[in-house]
Amino acid sequence: MFRDYNEIICLGMGGSYSEIAKDKLFKKYDLYLYQRSLNSIKECIDYVDENCNAVAVLPVETSYKGIIRETIDNLIQTKNQNIQILAETIIPVNDCILSKTTEFYSIMGLIANPNALSKCKKFVRDEMPRQLNVVMAESMDESARLLNNYNLTYSIIGTEKTAQIYNLNILKEHVEDDKNNNRRFIVIGDGSTVPTGHDKTSIVLFLKDRPGVLMDIVQVFVKYHINITQINSKMMNNADEQAVFIDFDGHKDEERIQNLIQDLEPHSNNVRIIGSYTQF
Repeated sequence: MFRDYNEIICLGMGGSYSEIAKDKLFKKYDLYLYQRSLNSIKECIDYVDENCNAVAVLPVETSYKGIIRETIDNLIQTKNQNIQILAETIIPVNDCILSKTTEFYSIMGLIANPNALSKCKKFVRDEMPRQLNVVMAESMDESARLLNNYNLTYSIIGTEKTAQIYNLNILKEHVEDDKNNNRRFIVIGDGSTVPTGHDKTSIVLFLKDRPGVLMDIVQVFVKYHINITQINSKMMNNADEQAVFIDFDGHKDEERIQNLIQDLEPHSNNVRIIGSYTQF
C-alpha cells in the first residue's frame, strides 16, 4: 500500500510519539521511507496536500483528552480531496525522566515543553524536588538538545526512543498522570486502500443545524445495520452549519457502504469520505 510513496512526515523528532508510531508502521508493512520532521500538525498536512508522494503520521485521538481537533480540522480542508486516512495504529504513552546521570535523587533541574509538563504534573509535584529548576523548551527534541548545556543534575521528560537517540539513562518510567493513556495515530496521503474484511471508514458530513438532524443521520446507519464506532461534531465558521465526523465499520468500496453514503447525501450539504482503512 505504501510502495508508491517515498517520504513520510512526522510530527516532531527526537523520539516523538509520531516517530514511534512511524517505526511501528514500518515494521508492520516492512518498508522504509525517507523521514521529514515538521513542528505542527498543520505543517504536516499542508506538506502532504502539496506533495502526492508523501504520507504523514499524525495523532488523532488520546484516551486522555479525546479527539485532536487540529488534525481533523486541517484534514477536511485539504485542497487535494484525495488526501485520505490510509492506516491507523495505537501507541501506549510512556513518558520517562531521562538524564545523563544514573541517580534520580541527584536531579535538581528539569527541561520540558509545556505539554509534557501538563501530562506529568502530579509526578513533578510529588516526586521531584520542591525547589526544582524548570527550564521550558518548545519540544521533546529541543529538551534533549538543551540538556547538553546543563550539568548532571538536570533531566528531561522524553520517551524510550529519546533515550536511545541521545544516549540518555531512563531514571523513571510512566511518569504521566494518566497511566492508561494511549494515542491513536493515522497515516494520511493521496491514495486509497482495498477492503480487508476488517475495515473502518471515516466520513465528515456538513449539516444544516436543525432539530433532529443527528437522529435522521443515525437512522440511516440503523437501516443498513452498520455500527458507528465514534461520532463527533463541531460548529463551522457559518454558525448555521456543523461538521459531523463519524467512524463506522466497513469499507467504502462495499456495496452497502456506497448505498449508505447515497442515503446520507440528502440529509447533508456535503459528504466527504476521509478514509477507509484496516482497524487497529
